[in-house]
Formats: sequence, C-alpha cells, structure tokens
Amino acid sequence: MSQLQLDYIPVEDLASWTEALEGRGGHRQVLGMALFGRPDTAEQAEFQQVSKRDWPRLALPVLGHATSAWAEVWSVPKNAAPIEHGELDGVGYVRCQDLVFAWVNTPLPGTDVALAPLTRATYDALFKTLNQLGCAHPWRFWNYLPDILGTLQGEERYRIFNVGRHESFLRHSSMIDPHPPAACALGQPAGFEGPLTVYALASTAPAHPIENPRQISAYRYPPQYGVRSPTFSRATVAQIDTEATVFISGTASIVGHETVHLNDVSAQTEETLNNIEALLQQFKVERPGLTWTAADLKFKVYVRHAEDLPLVRAVVERRLGTQASCCYLHAVVCRPDLLVEIEASATRSQAA
Repeated sequence: MSQLQLDYIPVEDLASWTEALEGRGGHRQVLGMALFGRPDTAEQAEFQQVSKRDWPRLALPVLGHATSAWAEVWSVPKNAAPIEHGELDGVGYVRCQDLVFAWVNTPLPGTDVALAPLTRATYDALFKTLNQLGCAHPWRFWNYLPDILGTLQGEERYRIFNVGRHESFLRHSSMIDPHPPAACALGQPAGFEGPLTVYALASTAPAHPIENPRQISAYRYPPQYGVRSPTFSRATVAQIDTEATVFISGTASIVGHETVHLNDVSAQTEETLNNIEALLQQFKVERPGLTWTAADLKFKVYVRHAEDLPLVRAVVERRLGTQASCCYLHAVVCRPDLLVEIEASATRSQAA
C-alpha cells in the first residue's frame, strides 16, 4: 500500500470520499489538503467541517471540469501512525510519523514595501515548525502570491518575494543544502485576491534533487530575472521504505533560462511537456532503477488565459492520452511571457 498518496477530488464528492477513506472499513487517513476554486465556491463548501482543519484555500478557478472546486488530498495508511494535528507560531500542520504537511497564510499589506520581510517571516515560521516537529527536510513547497506580476513599487512582486524567500533559505541552509526542494509559485487571476499562502510536505530525511539537462538550474539564473534567483530544484525524489515519491516542480516553456515560443500557447505546452519528459529521463540517470513514465503521474495544469484551455488541453491529451490525470486551473505564471505551467506528483512501489 502506498505510503503517501495524492488524489484530486471534486469538492461535491469530498464528504463521501473522505468518509470512505477514513471511516469504518477505510484504510487511509488524510495528511493534508488544499482547496482550489472560486472564493464563493470555497465558502459554500463544507470544507473545514469535512476535513477537520482550516486547510489552505486558493482562489484559482477550475477550468474545463464539471466540478466547481478541486480538493488536493494527500493521504497515508491508517497503520502508519496516528495523525497529529496542531499549530505552531501561526503554522498549521499535520504529522504522521516521519511526514508533515504544513501551511501558513500571511495577509499582505496594500503596498509591496513589506513583501520581502513578510515572505522571509513566512518561511522562517515554516522552517521553525518543521524543525520542531523533527521533519526538517522539506521535499516540496507550493507558493501562491496574489498579483504575482504586479509592479506597485516598480519591481515585480514575484522578484520581491524571491528576495524574502532567499533570505530565509540562507538562514536555514542546513535544512535544505545540498537538497533544495521542488517548488512552484503562481498568482491568482485578475479580480481574485487572498493572502500569501505557502504549504509544504517535509520529512525526517531529505529528498534527492533532480535538475533538467535542458535548463539552467533556477537558483543559477542570471540577474535579469531579479536580484535573487528562485530557490528550488526542477524535481525531487523521496524514498520511504520501498515507496518512491516524485515531485516535478512547476515546469514551463523554458530552455536554458529563456522563455521560448512567445505568444504561442500550444508550442509552449509542447515545450513544457518536453521538459517534463527530460526530467523523467534524468531520473533513470541519477537514480538507476527508478523508471517513471507520464502515465504514473498526476498533473496540475495552470493556464494563464482561460480561453486558451482548449489549445492546452488538446496538446496535453495528444501527448499524455485522454485518460491522464490532469487538474486544470486558471492562474498567473511567474513570468509575463509564460502562458502555461505544469506540475506533477505521484507515489508508487520502487526498490530502494
């Protein structure tokens, strides 16, 4: 039985699905959740009551699905260990043995003057919590920043965010070096707001970072992308006993360090999938015996312009097949010239 499992559940089915998962006869328990949908949908859903916790809620509308919101659910077996719920310094967490799901929501002021120190404080709190829980090795971070490309203070918010994140990573370098985690950073589309939301999966042992040979590592980007480069690996692979979990970071149409196929969403989607395929090949090089295909993965697809969904979906289904597990969301990618971003995760049995 998989130690760590990811499922995307339509919010309309969440109550019955959770009952089947955790109730009498169920074999798993929820480690973490995040809800993606319009804010009115999130408010109407009995999300907190169903899941017992005030999990992260992200104002990213669902695209092309019958559901009004997706619940991203991470679960572990009931026989793994009892679930521990708690909060430390504003960081919510759930721990099960050697795994932690942690999250924090940081309200942002009307200007960007304080964004860097607020980002640093957000990450400082997360690192402190993970360390206190004995799970000091983050495998994967998810970052959602309102108005991510806004330039209220003459600089893109994402670049200011990177300054604060970098400062915190330096303070806690012993927890991530030489194992930088996988990550993504997305913004809500125009008209949607919210706090800076960061959530993470972490463990007692580090994950193995994987870089894409087609790309310069994000943490080595030249200064044209900001005074501080984004700090993450292109992918990570974590091992628990004989279970391997792969996290592919938010991936886009970047070759080297430059965006390619400007203003062509179909070509950008093709290039994004080329980069994911390159990472799957790199797994075989760096972790012999670790063979993954796209069919093993569950994908979250962020589309910048909602009207581009048919073009994006056509490429994804042609490349991955119509049965591929894909959750499409309306979101702003962290470069003005990027139109689509795709992340992927999965767990399955694998020899250590």
